[in-house]
Amino acid sequence: MNLTLKIAPPHPAFLLGTIVFLCAAIAGHAAGSARRQLALRDGWSVRQLDSGQPDIAALTRESAAPDQTWLSARMPAQVHDVLLAHGLIPDPHVGTNATVSSWVGEKDWAYVCRFLTPPDIGGPVFLRCGGLDTLADAYLNDVPLGHFENMFREYAMEVTGSLAAAGQPNVLTIVFASPLRYMRAAELPAGDPAAAPHQSLRKCHSDFSSYLGARPHAVKVGVYRDVVLDLPEQSWIEDVRVRSTLSQNFDSAKIDVQVETGGNKVPLRWILHDSAGREVSHGETFPSGTSNPFEIAVDAPQLWWPRMSGPQHLYTLDVCAMAGERVLDRRRTQFGIRDVKPVLLDPGTSEKRFRFDINGQPVFLRGANWVPLEGATHVWQPERARQLLDLVEHGNMNMLRIWGEGVLPPQSFYDECDRRGICLWQDFMFGYYEHAPGDTVFLDNCRSEIEDTIRRLRNHPSILLWSGGNEQYLWTPTTSVSAAKRGIFERMMPATCKRLDPTRMFHQSSPYGGSPTGNWPLEGDWHDYTTINFAPEASVPLFGSEVLRASVPSLTSMKRFLSAEELWPQGFDPAIRKPGQPAWPPAWSYHSTGIATWDRVGSVHEYCDPASAGDLIRVIGTAHGEYLRERLERERRGVPDGGPAGNRRCWGNLVWRLNDSWPMIYGSVVDYYLEPKIAYYFLRRACDPVLVSFEKTPDRIGVWVVNDSPQTVAGTLVVQQMDFAGNALGSLKAEVSVKPGEAMRCLNTTELGEISLRGQFLHASFADHDATCLLIGERYLHLPNARLTARLADGHIEIATDAFARQVTLEFDDVTAAVFADNFFDMIPGQKRSIAVLNPADGRQLTIRALNAEPVRVAWTP
Repeated sequence: MNLTLKIAPPHPAFLLGTIVFLCAAIAGHAAGSARRQLALRDGWSVRQLDSGQPDIAALTRESAAPDQTWLSARMPAQVHDVLLAHGLIPDPHVGTNATVSSWVGEKDWAYVCRFLTPPDIGGPVFLRCGGLDTLADAYLNDVPLGHFENMFREYAMEVTGSLAAAGQPNVLTIVFASPLRYMRAAELPAGDPAAAPHQSLRKCHSDFSSYLGARPHAVKVGVYRDVVLDLPEQSWIEDVRVRSTLSQNFDSAKIDVQVETGGNKVPLRWILHDSAGREVSHGETFPSGTSNPFEIAVDAPQLWWPRMSGPQHLYTLDVCAMAGERVLDRRRTQFGIRDVKPVLLDPGTSEKRFRFDINGQPVFLRGANWVPLEGATHVWQPERARQLLDLVEHGNMNMLRIWGEGVLPPQSFYDECDRRGICLWQDFMFGYYEHAPGDTVFLDNCRSEIEDTIRRLRNHPSILLWSGGNEQYLWTPTTSVSAAKRGIFERMMPATCKRLDPTRMFHQSSPYGGSPTGNWPLEGDWHDYTTINFAPEASVPLFGSEVLRASVPSLTSMKRFLSAEELWPQGFDPAIRKPGQPAWPPAWSYHSTGIATWDRVGSVHEYCDPASAGDLIRVIGTAHGEYLRERLERERRGVPDGGPAGNRRCWGNLVWRLNDSWPMIYGSVVDYYLEPKIAYYFLRRACDPVLVSFEKTPDRIGVWVVNDSPQTVAGTLVVQQMDFAGNALGSLKAEVSVKPGEAMRCLNTTELGEISLRGQFLHASFADHDATCLLIGERYLHLPNARLTARLADGHIEIATDAFARQVTLEFDDVTAAVFADNFFDMIPGQKRSIAVLNPADGRQLTIRALNAEPVRVAWTP
C-alpha cells in the first residue's frame, strides 16, 4: 500500500524560517546542575519513503516546506501512532483492522525534526536516542551520525561539530528501513529450516506474529522513546553503580559505589539519605580516572523487602561533579539494601530447589508474566502501567516476570516496582532464539545490548535475577541445543553478568534445567503445558514461571472489539458435537493466538451448558480461575496431594500472563481494557499471604494453613460440614500456630464421615481467612434458590444471602474496567460480606447476581 494523504495545509510554524524550538527539559539526574538535557518532542514531521536509498539533502529541503505527504507529530511516536492521530488508519484494535494497517512494516519512513541550537554551550553536545525501532540511520544537518540495528539499546552520539551556531536551525533526520524487507533477506542458521527470519533482527520478537493478538502481525516502526539533546559542561557523570553487602546478622552494610565520569577530572561530592530523608553520610572523592570507586558504611541499615514481607526502604545517593561550589552535574540514584540468596539445593535434604531467601527469609514468589503494555505501539503509557501495577498489588502478587519476547520497560517502571516491593524476574530480550554461526557483527550487537541492559537496571533492588530469555531450551535437553545458541546463553550472557553485576543470579533461560527436556518440573523453573501434554511430576514443580489456562474478556470488553454478529451469531449453538471442536464462534478464534487457544481452556465440562455469550464467558473464565486456584494452593502447600508435609518443594508461581497487548482471548488475568477477568479474583484469593485450603485425595480431605506473611499466625481452625440450605451437619476444630514460611496440614476431615457430593459442602475458617470446598463439579450440584440482598454503605456494597450462593458477581451495567475488592466468590448460608468498589469506571448502576439467585440492582453514588 502507498500512502496518499489529503490533509489540511501545514501549520505556518512548520514553514521555512519560522522553526519553533519546543524542547522539554528532562527532570532527571541533571536537575539542579549546569548540565542541560532537552527532549526533542516537538517540531517533527514523518513521511513514507519510496524503497531504495533516500536522498537526505532532498528530505531536508522538502521538510522545510512540507506538502501533504508530511505528517506533523510529537515524539515519541511510532508510525502507527502518527497515522492513527491523523485519521489515516482505522483503530487497529477493532475487528480485523490490524490487518488493514499491517503494510506499515513493509515501508521505509523518514522522521525529521527541526530545532534551534541552544545558547551558551560550554562543553560537548550529545544526541541520545532512548528507543529507535529498529533499522535506523540518523543524520544531523545532512551529516551521517550512525546506523543502528537494535531497538533495545540506547544510543549516544557526539554532535558538537555538526550543530549550527547558537540560535540557528538544525535538521535531524532519522530514516527507518522496513523490518519485514530486512527479515525476508536475513541469513538463517544453516541446517535449521524452522528458524524464524526475525531472529536475526534485534527487535521485539512478538511484533512478528499473532501471538499477542494482532493478525497477521504487529510490526512497528519509529521513535518510541525520547530523543534528547544532552549539553553537559566540561565534566559530567555517565553512570553510577551502587552495590550493597550486608553483614551476616544484617546489623551493618557496606555500600560499594562506582562513578563513571566524562570530560575533565573534577571532585565528586556525595550525600546519602535514608528512606525518611535523613542524612546517613556524606563525603568527597577526587577522581583518578574515568571510573571512581568509593565505599559508604551504614549502621543498622533499613532493609528493602518484597511487598507483604516487610517495608520497602529506599536510600537516595546524590553524586555531584563540582567546580568549586558550582554543580556541573548531578546524578540521583535510589537503591535498596537487601540480601538475596538463591537456594538451589535444600539445606536439609539436598533435594533440588528454586527458592529465593531474601534478608534471610524464604519468600514464596507469586504473580504473573508482564507482556508489552500496548500492541499497536511501543511508546510507553505511564497511566496504563500504573493501573496494571495497582492490580498487581491488589492481587496480592509480589513478582512479575518481564517476558523476553516483549520490550524493556523504561526506568520509571523499575522505580515503581522498587517503591511497591514488586520483585522482578528480568529476561533479556531473546525468545526461541537462534542465529547464523560466525556472525560476529550480530554477536557484538547482542553483547552491547546485554551490557547496556545490565548497566541501566542493576541498581534496582526489585530485580532478583537475570534470565537469558524465553524458552531457549524448552523441548530439548539443555545439552542438545546448537553451539551458536550455547555461545550466547552459556558463555556471553553469564560472563557479562558476572563482570557487570556479579552478586545477582543469572539463569540461562525460562524454563531451564533437567532431563529429558529443558522444561522439567523438578529442576530449575517450569512452564505449564499441561493443557496439551501430560507432564510427569508436575503437580508441584520447583517454580512455575508460566502457569497457563485461557479465558475470555468480560462481555462489555468483548463488545468493544466485536460486532453483535461476531460476538454471538444468530442461531449459534455452543454444543460440542465433534472431538476438538471449539464451543465458541469463529470470530473468537480469530481474536485469539492462532495456536489452538481452545485447547488451552480449563475443565469447562464441569459447568452448566452455556446458552449465550455471557454464559460461555462465565464458564471459561471460572474454569480458568479454578485451575489457577487449585494449582497455586497445592504449590503453596509444597507437596503433592497426600504427600508428607513439612518440606515445601515449590517456591514460586507466575501465571501466564498478567496483561494483554491487544483485545484478545488467551491466558491473561487482566484484559486489554484493564478489566480484571474472572480468573484474576480467584488468583487474588489464592495469593493471600495467609492461605486456608482443602487438599482432596481419593481417600481423605485435609485442611491446610500456609503462612507466607512475616509474622506467626495462630488461632482456632474451624471446619464445618453443611448442606446448601444452611443446616450444620458436623464440625471440627484445631488450635493452630504456623510460623512464617511454613505450610501445615492441620486437620483431617475423616471424622465427619461421608459427605453428600451434590448436596453438601465444607467450609473452613481461621483468623479472618476462609475457604469453601465443593466436592463435585458445578453442573452436578443440587443448589436451592438463594435470596440475595444488597445495599450501598460508606462506599461498600453489603451483600447477604440466606442459602449457599454460587459465584456471587458484581458488575456495573455497560461499563468496562471496574475493579472490586473481591468478585466471583461463593457465599455460605447466612453469610454477610462488605465489598469495596475500588474503581467504578464511571458506572452508575450495579448488578449483583449469583448462579442460583435472582439479580439485585443497586444505584451507585460515589
